[in-house]
Amino acid sequence: MTLSSSILLSWIAYIIISYYVIRPIPYGFLRFLLTLFPCGLLTWITCQDLPTFYASSVIILAIAWLTFIRLIQLTVCTMNSPLTFQSYLAKILWTFLPIRSQQSLRNQWPISTQLILIVLKLFVNHWTYRWSISCETRVSFARILLFYSSMISISYFLDSEAVFIRLLTWNKYTLESFTNLPILSTSLREFWGRRYNQIVNTVLKESIFQPICTQFSAPTMAGLMTFSVSGLLHAHLALVLFDDYSALFPAFMFFFVHGLVCCFEANLNRPLPGYIGWLTTHVFLIITAPLMLAPFIRQGSEFLVLNPPPLINIEWIPKVPIPDFCL
Repeated sequence: MTLSSSILLSWIAYIIISYYVIRPIPYGFLRFLLTLFPCGLLTWITCQDLPTFYASSVIILAIAWLTFIRLIQLTVCTMNSPLTFQSYLAKILWTFLPIRSQQSLRNQWPISTQLILIVLKLFVNHWTYRWSISCETRVSFARILLFYSSMISISYFLDSEAVFIRLLTWNKYTLESFTNLPILSTSLREFWGRRYNQIVNTVLKESIFQPICTQFSAPTMAGLMTFSVSGLLHAHLALVLFDDYSALFPAFMFFFVHGLVCCFEANLNRPLPGYIGWLTTHVFLIITAPLMLAPFIRQGSEFLVLNPPPLINIEWIPKVPIPDFCL
């Protein structure tokens, strides 16, 4: 699916206007309003009439929201530092091509290890997909666990692109990872901050969390605001993807509650021991997951059949046998 040329041209025009016309305005609140309303309107128009049940709708909506969020940061919160148009544009385009230098990433896996993880993720993801479409759907903790396994293993295709970039640049650059083994998270803050959906996390952190902390020295408020905006994004996603207004509030509350817990963790005098932290983190994720994942699971095979994972139909890739029972 492609966007109309008029919508794309409107985004391009606004990005240019934002830098050369709105950003030089000396009044911060006015810059905020002149970014919030036009960008909000553009985001709403962009997401109108997107087809339900298609992953392409998720990608278009996410890019529109992240561009919207990034533009507010670059227009409102960067006045105390010089920003060339090239740097401004690079920040916006990073969402489309999230390249990072190897030096900027901590504990980067060796290429050989990353290749092994890609193969393991591929087998896990294909196995969970084939098992899921073979069964009738019902919202249960077992199905949520299966869906969770699929989500944390879907990054094998992006990981393959990252390996290609590393080889192409002699290991000087890579792509920001979508996931970094979230199953190893020992706290909710680690899960959202360093393990899962790192592209979205980077934009939200740089565009919302860090500016609020810098301006108000209020990390708790910054954390809640970041999770609240993420909740609004995902509530909009649930509406566009499933045309289901009943999913709006649960999707928002999932992220708001997680924001509250992350703020609580940040104020603990001492973190939980590793194995206890790991257990409580993933139990909490599974218990609260129905708030966000229930619409995906209820739609079941219809959603999955329309959005097969990459390489699922390649004949020479071995197929791991699926169980003959359903969860």
